[in-house]
Amino acid sequence: MILRDGLAALPGEAGLKRLSIRVRGERIAEAAERLDPSAGEQVVDASGLLVFPGAIDPHVHFDEPGFTSREDFLHGSSEAARGGVTTVIDMPCTSLPPVLNSAALENKLSQISKSAVVDFALYGGVSGHAVEASLAGGMEALAPRVVGFKCYFISGMETFTRVTHEDFERVVAEADRLGRPLLLHAEDFDYVSSATARIKAAELRPAAERGSVKSSWDDYYASRPEAAELVAVASALALARGREKSLHVVHVGTAAAAELVEAAGATCETCAHYLAFGREDFGSEGHPDRKALGAALKTAPVVKGRPERERLWSLLASGAIDFLASDHAPCTREEKETGDAWTAYGGIPGVGTGFLYLYSEGLAKKRLTLQRFLEASSFSAARRYGLSARKGSLEPGKDADFALIDPARSTRIEGASLLSKGKITPFEGIELSGAIAATYLRGRLVYDGRSGKITGEPGSGRFLTWGCV
Repeated sequence: MILRDGLAALPGEAGLKRLSIRVRGERIAEAAERLDPSAGEQVVDASGLLVFPGAIDPHVHFDEPGFTSREDFLHGSSEAARGGVTTVIDMPCTSLPPVLNSAALENKLSQISKSAVVDFALYGGVSGHAVEASLAGGMEALAPRVVGFKCYFISGMETFTRVTHEDFERVVAEADRLGRPLLLHAEDFDYVSSATARIKAAELRPAAERGSVKSSWDDYYASRPEAAELVAVASALALARGREKSLHVVHVGTAAAAELVEAAGATCETCAHYLAFGREDFGSEGHPDRKALGAALKTAPVVKGRPERERLWSLLASGAIDFLASDHAPCTREEKETGDAWTAYGGIPGVGTGFLYLYSEGLAKKRLTLQRFLEASSFSAARRYGLSARKGSLEPGKDADFALIDPARSTRIEGASLLSKGKITPFEGIELSGAIAATYLRGRLVYDGRSGKITGEPGSGRFLTWGCV
């Protein structure tokens, strides 16, 4: 196949270049201003389209097996393809059983491999209730099959509990020995637990005593504010001393926390919702002109004040924040719309909207240079998780993964149109510059933007391991 006359985003180039790209045997064979097709070679006209490497989303919860009422690999990977994402990395915690050992990984693979529409890798997990088993050989057995390990400083899951600080110190040392990054959900357990208990106790006081105090989205924010992230990140860096390069902090919503990470030589990611919203967007009290997002915006960590947004954009632009991830974690409408800030499910869909959001609000608005856009959407994650031999850039020898954007069109985000099982998104109604015209996985069309249809077959996604062997 030849992808002809697209404006291609090549590594190291300051601007897009009009090129034709030849695909042979699922990989990029060559790129030149002009390529003449051989007999029988398919030619795809990409004139007027922007050609990017397929995006990598290194933080998704596709919930299979175990929680498939919320999401599964077929729906999640289809939504990824619709959004220009050709590789996802799935978390170990929202599966039953969680991926804490080789048997659980093989069980998961046996179920998801037949459904995946895009390529995928997996993380192994380290849960507080099974730390000793992980350190006694569980992590070592998993290492050849996973691209990292995940743990939590605070967790609401009975099947995947938090690690203590002492546990974490031992686990990061083992991850470092095995040559795999340790991913951390960094919110401080003592801070969040204490603040939550205090706020809930105030809500339970008789009305005459509590006055205007009531359950609100401000309470949820106050239970896990910026300080909760800062304390957790500072603790993790202190405990990882000498091994900071093996630490990766997920879904950072506090700019100062990202600055700590960069200064120590660790890595981190942020998500589109932290770049788009502030805690003020939860409610509209006193602001009748403002749309109240409520539970549709609930995540953990919670979005912070609006000034954080521009600081996070600046850190993403500088490379202090390494890349964008979605933390895709949808749920059923019943779980989301409980009418209570505390019990509403804390997760949102995002795998199908993050790449286009980053293009629209980052590259098109010149918040990001072309190279920082490429790093944030594909290359940096590929490098961090051992996938860069095949993924993350438009170069000969790499997989022919393409995300084609039509810059002349726009996209209105509508939850009902998402291919994910989760339809409730805080981005509802937001208009983005550009539209995904097509997504190619290893040279095969998996999403056709003209028809809006997935053309990739379930099971065509390939399982990736470190080094892409």
